[in-house]
Amino acid sequence: MQQPVNLKIIRSKPLFTMIKSFYTSKSNMASSVKTMFFSVLILLINMLTGILTARFLGPSGRGEQAAMVLWSQFLAFSFTFGIPSAIIYNVKKNIKDSAKLYTTAVMMGLTAGVLALVIGVFILPYWLRTYSDSVVLFSQWSMVLVPLIVLSQINNAMMQVRGEYKLFNLLRFLIPLSTLVGLGLLIVTKTMSPFTSAVAYLAPAIPFYIWTTIRLLTQYRLELKGAFQSFRTLIRYGIGSYGNDLMGNVSYYIDQIVIVGLLNPSELGLYAVAVSLSRVVNIFSTSIIVVLFPKASGLPKDQVVDMTFRVYRLSTCIALLCSMIIMLVAPFVMPLLYGPDFKEAISVFRMLLLEVSLSGGTMVLAQAFMALGKPKIVTILQGLGLLIVIPLLMVLIPKFGLLGAGMAILSSGILRFLFILINVKFTLKTKLPKLFINKEDIRWLLRAVSAYKVKQSD
Repeated sequence: MQQPVNLKIIRSKPLFTMIKSFYTSKSNMASSVKTMFFSVLILLINMLTGILTARFLGPSGRGEQAAMVLWSQFLAFSFTFGIPSAIIYNVKKNIKDSAKLYTTAVMMGLTAGVLALVIGVFILPYWLRTYSDSVVLFSQWSMVLVPLIVLSQINNAMMQVRGEYKLFNLLRFLIPLSTLVGLGLLIVTKTMSPFTSAVAYLAPAIPFYIWTTIRLLTQYRLELKGAFQSFRTLIRYGIGSYGNDLMGNVSYYIDQIVIVGLLNPSELGLYAVAVSLSRVVNIFSTSIIVVLFPKASGLPKDQVVDMTFRVYRLSTCIALLCSMIIMLVAPFVMPLLYGPDFKEAISVFRMLLLEVSLSGGTMVLAQAFMALGKPKIVTILQGLGLLIVIPLLMVLIPKFGLLGAGMAILSSGILRFLFILINVKFTLKTKLPKLFINKEDIRWLLRAVSAYKVKQSD
């Protein structure tokens, strides 16, 4: 007797084949979507770690923990001197010199990291003067990690050059996952405190950073011949892009850096939760930027502008839609997840959600200038944001508290968005494209997905 055919299995095979081929594909679209997928996973894990620390430490303990974890990351990213960007550009240009360039980059990264370490040890007692001596001392000891974090940025750049996005994304995922496991163990053993949770955030990354460095050094081997020439090559490009990298990093952390000195630990804890949760919508712009810049580079100006604005409209529309939904459910979900003490953070959280959506769109638009060889505009953009936000924070926080912080950040985001639009019109000397999503954008997205399906089925 003939066996009945299972239609569900037959229908699922093409879908499974498409998912498998998409995962193994190295196309720009696949790389962007896979990076976004991992970003969503990392975001969910970070939300869980944020919920656990908020629940078990309260606003004051969460603020102390944020102060102890923040500085090693901020100083490490501030002292890269553009080396990761220089590695990507120069290795792509001179693939035969990969070993020389990577070896020199490692030495430069270690030197920069040690410099950042020394600076951090000396400035932290001043900047954290409102915190306890034990918090200051822990923050100083955390500076030991700075050289490793600098090296991790160089290693990430090398993995991108080598097209190792699978490993790159896997490492990005495993580090926060290890933190989540560490926090779970602290809770089970009833040893959760601001200090032990800070260790859970910082320590898991160490073996991954060391393993990645050893792996790349093993593959390329130390090549010191011509190190001075490699240094000149890297520093020449690195310093040129360093302004943009530095401004971007400072812009990312500046609100928390300034607020550490203006708010007490409890208020900082509320703000830290609002910031981490608001960046849920940042995955759309950050995942797209990874692919948009190299994709647009080398194209004619009209194509760059058209592509960039189309991607901006789609990503910003999705981000704003998600933001509106999150704003509506925030009064119910936020106290439920983080505890009733964090209900005060809802107002500033809503402001930060809008700012993240707007700033994400601004940085997508900024890729047009990067692709057309005008990175100085992006550096000026980041500098303008700092010039605006720092005095606003200084003025508005003492007057309005947490709400003042949200007002300052949102105002800065709006002005930076207007600045990039003005420069599209006058610096690129092109007609300003439409800012809001339209039917043609939807058709373009559907055509891109359909074309990918056809390509994979061939």
